[in-house]
Amino acid sequence: MSIRGPGTPINASPGAQNGDYGRPTPKQLNQNNTIVPNKSIMLEEDDEGEGFTEPDPNRESKRSAGSGVTSEADKKLIEDYQNQVRELREKLDSMEDAMRKKEDEMNSALDQERSRSATTNQEKQEWNDLRLNLENKLAEAQNLNDSMKQELQRVREDHDIEIQRLRDDVAAAHESARSTGPVASDSDLQRENDELRQELREQQQVTEEVRKEAQEFLLEMRQLSQQSGSTHERHAELEQTIERLEREVHEWKNRYAGAKTQLRHMRASSAGPGIEHDAAKHVREKGFMDDRGLVKDVHVTKFQIAIDELLQKARTEDPEKVIDAMKQVVVSVRRITKDIEVPQNNDEDFAQQQAKIRSKVSSTANNLITASKNFAHSAGMSPVSLLDTAASHLAAAIVELLGLVKIRTTPAEELDDDDGTVTPADSSGLFSPVATEHPSTTQGGLPPPPPFQGLGGMRGSIDSSAYSPLGSPRQSAEPYSGRPMSKASAVPIGLGHSNANNQANGQGSHQLDPRAAEDLKVSYPSTLDHRHH
Repeated sequence: MSIRGPGTPINASPGAQNGDYGRPTPKQLNQNNTIVPNKSIMLEEDDEGEGFTEPDPNRESKRSAGSGVTSEADKKLIEDYQNQVRELREKLDSMEDAMRKKEDEMNSALDQERSRSATTNQEKQEWNDLRLNLENKLAEAQNLNDSMKQELQRVREDHDIEIQRLRDDVAAAHESARSTGPVASDSDLQRENDELRQELREQQQVTEEVRKEAQEFLLEMRQLSQQSGSTHERHAELEQTIERLEREVHEWKNRYAGAKTQLRHMRASSAGPGIEHDAAKHVREKGFMDDRGLVKDVHVTKFQIAIDELLQKARTEDPEKVIDAMKQVVVSVRRITKDIEVPQNNDEDFAQQQAKIRSKVSSTANNLITASKNFAHSAGMSPVSLLDTAASHLAAAIVELLGLVKIRTTPAEELDDDDGTVTPADSSGLFSPVATEHPSTTQGGLPPPPPFQGLGGMRGSIDSSAYSPLGSPRQSAEPYSGRPMSKASAVPIGLGHSNANNQANGQGSHQLDPRAAEDLKVSYPSTLDHRHH
């Protein structure tokens, strides 16, 4: 450690002589060249304090002689000095830290004082503004008070004048009454009393009449409530009866289809009852029947019945019934297409033909759905020939499909198992009898439908269907002249007519991509069920 600075006194160690301890000595001739480390501190004096002096040989020898004796004492003294210096430095550091803390505290105190001063000035300004505002309001209140006092004084004067005038009028009236006499005043009072009594009697009479009418209305409402309850019960009974009758109709239809299938009368019944020869023979000759066929003959029969019923319902007084008949047709088509969904051989030509015809069936079925919906929504204003044409195209497509996949005979045991409950996807709830409680608004003022007459031995569509050779649709539509007919309806079309295939292959139906028609995808539009909701 070196201590610099002029005039700084240095305490000499006890063993040092003449204050020369620690100074470098010149090398002696007889001195050993071995350097012995000395842990003593070296003290350097400033050149400005003292000049350079020549080394004294006597002093150096004395120092060499006494260095060994005083080495330990010098070390202890140096350590004491170092400890004192260390303590002084620590005190100096602590004092500097304390000074910095004091400066920080002083700065924070100054900042707080400045903020308090600013806050105080702001509050003073706010108080001054508030005082000025209150003084202004006080001045306004005083002005208002003065004006109110003046107004009150004026009103009092007017009131006193009015009271005086009324007193004068009362006095004049009393004076006039005393002058006219008591007889005239009594007669006027009696007349007013009689008039008031008469009005009271009239009011009492009106009140009594209103009370009687209210009692009559209450009694009538009770009777209507009782009748409404009985009407609801009767309505529930009628709904149950309708549901039971519809179940019976469905059961008899299944029995009729089974019986007709067992008799093998595969030709449509709308051809007329005069055909006595065996229709199954002609079907076999045309190549429709095959023991390895895919479609059950009972399903073909149900399709024929559904088509006839659709055409018959289209010529009734309730066009809404066409929707239910159309659904039965779609269900019948679904049965037929479900029969051909069995694994087939790897004949690519057969698969392509089947896919093409199934695409045609799907397209014509969708056209039939659209025509039925338009006919029902238009309340019969749409020509019935459009519905006949759509049914013709669907029947032609089904006949073409049956000619490809063939019809097989249904065994008797399978006729009992087939109850006709197959429905397309998303068709649940469409055949509920209770759902027909609320009629559609599209019917307008149409008359109610005729009562159920049962299933007779002859088809009702024999004289009205467009498939009938005995009469044209124009003739059958004469009783319903309110519905416009098209000229195209005069052309007789049928299931076995060759023109049906031409119409199905022509402009009457839209052709779909056979690759996109792997299955019949006939979905009921949501608008078809608007009257069921």
